[in-house]
Amino acid sequence: MKKFATFAALALVASTSAMAGDITDPAPGATNRDVCTGATAAKYNVAGGPGSPYTTTGSFLKTGFAVQCSSNTFVTFQNRSGTVFTVGASSAKGNQSYKGSSNGGAVVLHLACGQSTTPCAQSDAQTAATAASSM
Repeated sequence: MKKFATFAALALVASTSAMAGDITDPAPGATNRDVCTGATAAKYNVAGGPGSPYTTTGSFLKTGFAVQCSSNTFVTFQNRSGTVFTVGASSAKGNQSYKGSSNGGAVVLHLACGQSTTPCAQSDAQTAATAASSM
């Protein structure tokens, strides 16, 4: 449930974006999974979509879910372990990135993306997801 709440909060804060496609196997580890890539708005499934069992050993995810992405936004997650799931987000029209973790962290501001006139990129969401592991 925490993973869903983390993603839901992130969607509200960052207004999610278009993904690279369905993520069928979000295997545990510190690997960035780019869900929304700043392209056109679309809905994608992670681990088979809502209600699908995900039984990989060492995974925080237990069931699949869907993410609705909006254009111009970037969302990345890491299914780090059986106890830690992190997310990061940024927007091509904004200049701040956000991070969140199942390990005691709601979605919070991470960092500004460069100068005040520099829009964020996918790499800013990835950096935020990695930084969220220390929350």
